[in-house]
Amino acid sequence: MVGVVMTMSLKRIRLQQGLSMEVLAYKAGVSPRAIYMLERYGLPPKRRETLEKIARVLGVEPDELLSDAENSEMTHEVQ
Repeated sequence: MVGVVMTMSLKRIRLQQGLSMEVLAYKAGVSPRAIYMLERYGLPPKRRETLEKIARVLGVEPDELLSDAENSEMTHEVQ
């Protein structure tokens, strides 16, 4: 479930800014596959630097892309 929340956040931010996965990947200097795997399956990049590049292009902190997932996980544990 954690991956799903993260991907929804990333996808939501990306779409709000009118960016396709390919354009985001190009602007961030990462592979389109890195964006796809993060959005589709919630698999974070192996290197933190990749996440930082994506976050920089989106104008958010890298932890913001992960913090929604962590907060959601805590919420589900409480219920």
